Amino acid sequence: MSVGLCVAIAFALFMGALSGADDPNDLFTAVVGGLAMGLVFGLTAYSERLRQRRLKRLGLWNGS
Repeated sequence: MSVGLCVAIAFALFMGALSGADDPNDLFTAVVGGLAMGLVFGLTAYSERLRQRRLKRLGLWNGS
């Protein structure tokens, strides 16, 4: 969850800085893009955690 939030904030700020804020739609696009990127990164991190738990439970992952 925190990975997705950090990525969303960073991406939204980066896109907002690039847009120049001349048009209100640019800011909206930056926020929506940040949320989308945060969702992708957050779900990827969550699925990786689930994969690691499953492998530990099966005894196939040693943590290295």
